[in-house]
Amino acid sequence: MITETYLIYLILASLIIVYVGNECYKNGRVYITNYFPNDEKFANGINNVLRTAYYFMNLGLVVWTLKSLRNINTYQELILEIANRLSFILFIIAFLHAINLVTIYKSHSLFKQKKS
Repeated sequence: MITETYLIYLILASLIIVYVGNECYKNGRVYITNYFPNDEKFANGINNVLRTAYYFMNLGLVVWTLKSLRNINTYQELILEIANRLSFILFIIAFLHAINLVTIYKSHSLFKQKKS
């Protein structure tokens, strides 16, 4: 039953990561562009780097956590294991989002100081 757990976990985690990444990319563009209104290329570059780093971190974490899956014998254990791992991934996504917001804010502050 471990193979089914791998597949379900990989599919669900990947779908969540790609969905959240695309939403943050689309909506974050407005946010980042607001910080750098005179340099749209720079804002788009930051947004692309954030999305790429987000995908690498989270998809890498999903693959890395595969090695520690418990032996699954029942469907109840399968559901619990996947829910536990997906909640961890969602926590990491939220944490990375907070780091991104702080990084963008600090970058904006430094960018403003440079222009002054």
